[in-house]
Amino acid sequence: MKIYLQDIVKGLKNFSKSLNKKSILIEKPWALIDSDLEIQKLIFKKNKELIMSKNGQVNIGKWDYLPEAKSLLINRGTDTILCNEGFIDEGVMILKMDGTNNDFFILANENVIPDLDAYSYLKKLRYRNLNITTRSLLEGKTLEIIQDDDEYNNPKLGNKVTIDAEDVSDGVYKNYSSKIKYIIKNSTIASIIHQVTYKTKNGVKIMVEQKEQDYYSKGEKVWINEVEAENGEYKVLGGRNIIVENGRIKKKKLF
Repeated sequence: MKIYLQDIVKGLKNFSKSLNKKSILIEKPWALIDSDLEIQKLIFKKNKELIMSKNGQVNIGKWDYLPEAKSLLINRGTDTILCNEGFIDEGVMILKMDGTNNDFFILANENVIPDLDAYSYLKKLRYRNLNITTRSLLEGKTLEIIQDDDEYNNPKLGNKVTIDAEDVSDGVYKNYSSKIKYIIKNSTIASIIHQVTYKTKNGVKIMVEQKEQDYYSKGEKVWINEVEAENGEYKVLGGRNIIVENGRIKKKKLF
């Protein structure tokens, strides 16, 4: 979760607001889920008092905002901590303990997120702001595809990809619901392979791994029952016949 928050802060940096606009912070029912997985409620009062409630027990602390450092100074009664702005909006605050790399606090505004599921809220926010479309993968994970503003739900070569906001290791990733494979290099879509099945005139079904969805080309792999197709000519119904050599299309011809 800490790594996810670190990546969220980095990715949504340009969409973050600032606590310099104190109306975001004060007189709101903020909830913090602490290390004991218990909910602590915080209300930042206009007079710089901080009301902290946990299991019905209330403590009064102090708070102040330091605009020159973009940091929140919080006196919790037992100690005083300095938290730097990470990501801020009306629904969530991600604060990072000063002097640390990934010691984050995440607070949810109950008025905006009644179920306090800040993780789901942040995921939806990230998908919307970064124009992310998703594909469910065969291994159960979700490939997050970051598209340009003028693209919509149509992955293409060169799109940046992540899984849970993290970079993706080089490899082949299979789509769960369709016969598509994504070849990922440097966390970018390097190739999209469509697995298209054709029927031959003698009733054999062959599967071609092709870069273009609507047609096959020289050099592309050919399979029969998940085994490389044997050398020879395959007469495809409704398409050009193909000559296979070493499991790949060597040549296409009309008839």
